[in-house]
This record gives sequence, structure tokens and C-alpha cells, in this order.
Amino acid sequence: MDICGELVKLRAPLPEDAPFMADLISIPEVTRTLDAWAHGPYSIQHALDWINRHDPSQVNWAIDCLEDGAFIGVTGLRDLDFRDRNCEWGIWIGPPSRWNRGYGTEACRLATAFAFRELGMEKVYLKVYETNPGARRAYEKAGYRVEGTLPRDHWWEGGFTTSHLMAAYRDDPMYGGGR
Repeated sequence: MDICGELVKLRAPLPEDAPFMADLISIPEVTRTLDAWAHGPYSIQHALDWINRHDPSQVNWAIDCLEDGAFIGVTGLRDLDFRDRNCEWGIWIGPPSRWNRGYGTEACRLATAFAFRELGMEKVYLKVYETNPGARRAYEKAGYRVEGTLPRDHWWEGGFTTSHLMAAYRDDPMYGGGR
């Protein structure tokens, strides 16, 4: 299911996205704030394996820039818990020239709204590293609030850094107050 905003379109990842994924994941600035999976060689085959994997506990989208149609990243919901009605949201966008343009904030809003309206989730949460203040600001613009802090949680560039747990709720007015 495609989801269109004003800046980006979320759509199913396709095999033809694999070379772009591999190229973007090879950019150190893109991967430096991602989890361990992104650190190390990431080939076109790795991207194809991810695209072709069918995991019922996840919903993933490619992110296209509406201005020029370019593939600029991936976003998704994982650990879908239909009993407790919550899930985790994640994203990566590249190259860095695509940052600070509102793409991440809009992708966050679109995916979060999907979680509430289509999947019936009550809460969507994420983890953001203290070393990524721009991402934290984007998530706050999308209605996320810090709910907890995990000191020395993530090994980053030769030392530990703090992580913040953030969440958005379906009754937030940004998401229709639960309707």
C-alpha cells in the first residue's frame, strides 16, 4: 500500500531498490547513527534478501522523494504486538544532502498514522541516540516524546552514548485523537 504525503511517498520496497540501498548504506554518515546491522559490508544481495524477506512482525516501506522521484531511504514498523497494541518504528535516509528537508519527519508521521489507523496500535515507540539530535527534533515534530533514558546504551565511535526511548500515542491530536 502506497502512502503519499506532501514531500515523500512510502511504498513497498522493490528489487530495483537494492543497488540504491547498498550505495546509501555504504555512506558512513548514513550508518553512523544506525544499529549494528548497518556497520560492515552491505551488498546488493543483502538488500535483496531484506526486500524479499516476508516477516509478519514487520511492515516496511521504501521512501521516495516526491520532488524528483528518487529513492531516499527506508522506514518501517517492527515487533508488531497486536495483543499489547504497540510496535517500534525506524528509519534511515540518505545521502546526507537529503537531511533536514522534512522527509524524515513526514515519513515518521505517515508510518505512525498507518500504525494507529490501519493496524490498531495504541503506541508506537523508537530509540534515538543522543548523538543524533536532529533525528530527535524530527521525531518530536511528529508527536513523539521522551519516555526514558538509557545511559551508556550504545557503543559509538570509541565510547558509549546515551539512548532515549520515545513514543507517540493514538490519542495525540496530531493523529486524530484516536479516531
